[in-house]
Amino acid sequence: MTEHQENPRTKDNKDLDTNNYNQILTDIRSILQKGISKAYKAVDNLKVQTYWQIGERIVREELNHKDRANYGKGLIKKLSSDLNIHERTLYRILKFYNVYPILTTVLSELSWSHYVVLIDIDIVKIRRFYEIKTVDECWSVRELKKRIAENAYETSLNKKEICLQQNKKQLTKKDIFKNTYNWDFITLEASHTEKELECALIDNIQKTLLELGAGFVFLGRQQKILINDNWHKVDLLFYHIILKCYIIVELKARALIQGDIEQVTKYLTYFREQKNTNDRDLIALIVCKKQDTIDVYYSAGKNKDDIFVAEYKTRLPEAEIIKSHLTKNQER
Repeated sequence: MTEHQENPRTKDNKDLDTNNYNQILTDIRSILQKGISKAYKAVDNLKVQTYWQIGERIVREELNHKDRANYGKGLIKKLSSDLNIHERTLYRILKFYNVYPILTTVLSELSWSHYVVLIDIDIVKIRRFYEIKTVDECWSVRELKKRIAENAYETSLNKKEICLQQNKKQLTKKDIFKNTYNWDFITLEASHTEKELECALIDNIQKTLLELGAGFVFLGRQQKILINDNWHKVDLLFYHIILKCYIIVELKARALIQGDIEQVTKYLTYFREQKNTNDRDLIALIVCKKQDTIDVYYSAGKNKDDIFVAEYKTRLPEAEIIKSHLTKNQER
């Protein structure tokens, strides 16, 4: 091919409408991703059902020889060797069947890895709570473990009690939010960054929730949202079970500026378009070092009822620690 001859592929590409092609590419990638995801789920569901059948067969065999004390142990050992399956896996399969002896109680939405975690919960109603929550909120195995470690079941009971008490009087948005949040359970230097503040709050999430007040449920951090082809990240995302709405919290390790109001106004517009019809409109809470540098009421405009601004206080390091830190910096 000479330098003056045009590559046929190049010519074909020129004939394509770039915008249409990009949309087709995006759509096909989405179809592939959904298809592959469904395939993985189908395989995992088959795995769960297969393990249940194996568990049922082992239990049936053990019952036929219940007069022999060590029969079950020997059976597992021999099966592990002949099937090349780890004994621990076979014992988990056995426990899985004993916990879920009726196949119809096994949820197809949950993977085998989910069930490995769930079978260690002995109390049926608590285990059922985590099953339903995992399905409804699409918890990963990691998230399920985290929620169990955080005693989400007990927290849920407490929140239900709070709801019953709060429902005796109709709360408004202004009743929920404070002018100042006292986060003295975290220690930060005066020059701390927003990232340091966020990490400290997440590390102490239970105390953070207590200071925010009744009804707050933590959903995640650095929530990505796409607005006008640009990715944005919401610092903290909560749901309020009394107000029945999402709450975004933006952290500012400085005084409030007008751009902060414009930022959360974009978020409010985005989430309003995405919200469930049963939920109220989203609320934005900006927590900053100082808020007296701007008139929030007029800057928020028509969103003034859905944007709240508060200050925060943290504990500074002890004087000896600050002095030691300054000395080290001077030595460098």
